[in-house]
Amino acid sequence: MGLTITNRQLFTFGLVIFVIGAVFGSVSLTYPFGRDQAIYAYAGKLLLEGKMNYLHVFDLKPPGIHFLFSFIQAVFGESMFSARIFDILWQSLTAFIISVISYRLTAGKFLSLFSSFLYLFLYYRQDYWHTLQSDGSLNLLFAASVLLLLASYESHSFPKIFLAGVLFASALIFKYTVITFLPLLIILFITDKKILFTLRIKNLVIYLLGVLVTGSVIWLVYFFSGALDAFYDIQFVQTPLYTAIAYETETQGYISAQIIKLFFYSAYSPLILLSVLALIFTAVKKNFDFKNLLIFAWILSSLFSLIIQWKFYYYHFLVIIPALSIGCVYGLSLIKGIFINRKLLYRFILLLFIAGTTAFAFKPYFGNYETLFSYLSGKEDLKSVYIKNGFTSDSVFMISKTFKAVDIVQQNTSPGDGIFVWGFDPLIYYLSDRECVSRFIYNFPLLWKGENAVFRSEFMDEVRNNEPKLIIVAANDPLYFISGYDEDSKQLIKRFPEFNDFLAAKYDFKTTADDYEIYELKKW
Repeated sequence: MGLTITNRQLFTFGLVIFVIGAVFGSVSLTYPFGRDQAIYAYAGKLLLEGKMNYLHVFDLKPPGIHFLFSFIQAVFGESMFSARIFDILWQSLTAFIISVISYRLTAGKFLSLFSSFLYLFLYYRQDYWHTLQSDGSLNLLFAASVLLLLASYESHSFPKIFLAGVLFASALIFKYTVITFLPLLIILFITDKKILFTLRIKNLVIYLLGVLVTGSVIWLVYFFSGALDAFYDIQFVQTPLYTAIAYETETQGYISAQIIKLFFYSAYSPLILLSVLALIFTAVKKNFDFKNLLIFAWILSSLFSLIIQWKFYYYHFLVIIPALSIGCVYGLSLIKGIFINRKLLYRFILLLFIAGTTAFAFKPYFGNYETLFSYLSGKEDLKSVYIKNGFTSDSVFMISKTFKAVDIVQQNTSPGDGIFVWGFDPLIYYLSDRECVSRFIYNFPLLWKGENAVFRSEFMDEVRNNEPKLIIVAANDPLYFISGYDEDSKQLIKRFPEFNDFLAAKYDFKTTADDYEIYELKKW
């Protein structure tokens, strides 16, 4: 860990952090998957079967999260519960790296431990929908990259700089918006006047080489698997189209209001305030060394990464938590230096900050711990607590409805039968262990405003050639923010007359499961 900490203290730190992770993360054990996690899990499962994401499953998210879920299922098995256990371990390791970075900045054992506490506390206050997301999963890789850069600053090492580039590029394939960090880092490399200019250039070249190696590996994987064209199309043609729809369906007032909330009255506002104070103090003292500026670059780029997505979904905030947790304790360490002769006052300020921050943000934990204890005591089984936790506030998604559809699918199909869900509930595929007959595991790419005739033609060829045993049509699932049409899937099917005619000609209505209509292939 550097400085004055021993290996034994380092081990103790790690143990304490993993206990904190278990305490906060345990609430997530009763979380089911939402739509996004179901997509990742389904794509990850196909990867294990030798099929490629984008070519065999359409998803707008970058590939990193699919590969991670593939790893989770390979090591921990295919279940929502085991994925949550993995996430606790993953996020606890992230928190440990955050504490190491904080210690290098502050030389304070308590403050470095507090930074990991902040990270885990703020991460697990999110619900089932907003954890196990790309935005939170990339934090470990990003933090490890920053740690290696700090380590190479203290004791120069080209291998560390190279590996930092590899890890940053690995984080980038989880979320492209974190690319905002790269130009800031390039500036830091070039302007670091404490080392020779030739060495600065070498450092930059070695780092970019690490980035290039990761990018090249990804390119080669998709090239030799025949999925490169599909990868390019979805990631760089279709995703910008989706982003444009996301922006156009929001109001400018909403976006500006969310930015104001972020900086002035959100759970993250105190962390931002202390980070800004740290920046001001650093500027006044003219203490612009590489390690300080590196953290400020991380903070700035993560905030920008959040804002440019426009939507401000709760999971979009996950990317800012590591940098802000570090910036926060760095600010506290500078305040401690100011009050070096008034330790009692500093401790009072610190206690007030901790109490205020946790009290403001602790509310989501109350109900979650109650549900966890109900499960652990045997009062409720896992499915029951999944139903209790697995719904959106507007009831658009309710896993209880998904479970009913899954039961009907399993009762009326065999494992080798293909199905298709006309809607946005890929969890049906994952939980029923039935494969989608098309790569379009959700319907809105076939519907969104814009030219999608090629996708429709491809889809119709797939369903005609691989006639699904069941077709599940969803209702009451408004898709306005992702399709541009203020209609649910049942209504939107009329905007796709070829598929509507195919359904009418080849399928008989079988039954309903809450908001799902189930159609069965005619036996003739």
